[in-house]
Amino acid sequence: MATFVETPDVTIFIDPAVSLAPRRYSLPPHELEWRRLEEVAKDIEKLASEADVIVVTHYHYDHHDPGRHVSLDIYNGKVVIVKDPKNNINVSQRIRSSKFLKLVRERVRELRVADGAEYVFGRTRLRFSAPCPHGGTPKLGYVVQVLIDDGNRKLLFTSDVEGPILKESLEFIVRSAPDVIIVDGPPTYLLGYKFGIEELRKALSNLRVVASLNTEPVIVLDHHLLRDLNYRDFFGDVMRGTPGKARIMTAAEFEGREPLLLEARRRELYGR
Repeated sequence: MATFVETPDVTIFIDPAVSLAPRRYSLPPHELEWRRLEEVAKDIEKLASEADVIVVTHYHYDHHDPGRHVSLDIYNGKVVIVKDPKNNINVSQRIRSSKFLKLVRERVRELRVADGAEYVFGRTRLRFSAPCPHGGTPKLGYVVQVLIDDGNRKLLFTSDVEGPILKESLEFIVRSAPDVIIVDGPPTYLLGYKFGIEELRKALSNLRVVASLNTEPVIVLDHHLLRDLNYRDFFGDVMRGTPGKARIMTAAEFEGREPLLLEARRRELYGR
């Protein structure tokens, strides 16, 4: 979900981090996954170093990096806006946030709290949602969504709302009416295990609302959903019953590339 955004006024990097699932199909990451992680980490370091503002939406390692894969130098002299480390946060993220902020506090030019706030850079507004549960319950903690509005176009980054599943997560998206939305999608690969059919129905229903928000929204649907080899079936389910003007694609396709789905293909990679 690491995302670089440039407006006429400011450059912003949201969640400059990368990590791999430690186990999938009872297998550790494949060599190709580690190789790709190193490539992506270098890309993140380059773009984040050029950004004026860095945003951290929550403290899971695939969204914040305490120097494991991405250098902490990216924070030097930056305005850094973070999920509130003290309120609406679970125990594990509170511990991680404390360690992370100790590492970066002396590096940053200014540290600000994101939750429910709005910050203005020239004509560009960064508006943050109130804390939203990570998925259908607060068990995994809370995240903040980010709206970037330069006065002409609006981009919304949902972070890990897993769908969105909950009405409270959807409400911020509806109020924002973005032209482009980067949404993490439901973890369908966990269906019947850690993810229920009712949660899937809610995510599908809410994404249909998103697809109908304005004349031709661009929906970049990725992250959790792209851990499922059959993600395109879900794409089709979203588009059925909507006006049909929305464009839905993966992050790779948004950049003009083919999706690799390395984690979802881990068993196949080991079978070569």
